[in-house]
Amino acid sequence: MSSEANSARMPIGQTLSEARRRLGMEIAEAEEQTKIRARYIRAMEHEEWEVLPGATYTRAFIRTYAQILGLDGEMLADQYRRTYDEPISAGLSAEPLLERRRPQRPSSRGPLIVALGIGLIAVLLLLGIFAGDDDGGDPPEPAGSSPGETEDGGERRSKQEPGQASGGLEPISIRLSVASDTRICVIGDQGPLIDAQLIPAGAEESFDDSKRYRVDIEAGALEIRSGGSSQAVRTDQPTSYDVDARGIREISYPGPGCQ
Repeated sequence: MSSEANSARMPIGQTLSEARRRLGMEIAEAEEQTKIRARYIRAMEHEEWEVLPGATYTRAFIRTYAQILGLDGEMLADQYRRTYDEPISAGLSAEPLLERRRPQRPSSRGPLIVALGIGLIAVLLLLGIFAGDDDGGDPPEPAGSSPGETEDGGERRSKQEPGQASGGLEPISIRLSVASDTRICVIGDQGPLIDAQLIPAGAEESFDDSKRYRVDIEAGALEIRSGGSSQAVRTDQPTSYDVDARGIREISYPGPGCQ
C-alpha cells in the first residue's frame, strides 16, 4: 500500500507531523518555507482547528504545508473539508431559515415612540420651511469656483473609489486558473490566503469566505474569475487587482510581499 494511501487513513495532524520529522525539519524552518506562522503549524499538527482563522484559510494552510513536506496537499485539504468543514456546514443549514430571521414583536411602547417620531419630523419640516423663506434660496457659489468644485478648488466625488473599504458588500467566491508558473499573493478580509507562493502552470485556487480580495502578480499568466466577471492577465511586471461584488479592477501594485 502506498504512503499516500496510508496517510489518508491517518489523522491529518499525525500525517503532517510524521512527514516533517522524517525530513528532519524544525517548526521554524517550516515557518520560513511556507510563510505560515509557527503557532498555526503547531495547531495543524495537533488538529487544534479552532486556533486557525476559518475553514478557507485552514484548507489553504494544509495544502501549502503538505506540499513542502512532499505530501499530496489537495488530498489532505479535501480530507479536512470532508471530515470537519462539511459536517459543520450541514449542521448550520439544518436550522430553519425563517426561524432565525423572525422579527421580534414590538413592545407596548411602539405606538408612543412612532407618534413622537412623527411629531418631531413635522416640527423639523416646519422649521425648514420658515428657514428657507428667510434665507432667500441657496447660498451662492464661491467666487472663482465652477459647478462641481469645492471651495478649495478640489473636485467633488460622489462615487466610492475602487479599493476602498468593502463595508456593505456580500462575501464572494474567487477562482484563479494559472496558465504559466506565477508567483502570487492573495489577500482576503482576514489576511493572506496565498503568501507570495510560486503557483505552477495548470493549478487552480479558489476561495469563498471574503467580501474583498487583492491579487498581486509578480509576473506570469492567469485568469481571475468571480461571479460573472473574469480577467485574463499576462504580464512581465508586477501588477495587482481588486476583486469584490462590484467586479474586478486593476489597482496600483503595493510592493513585494503580502502586505
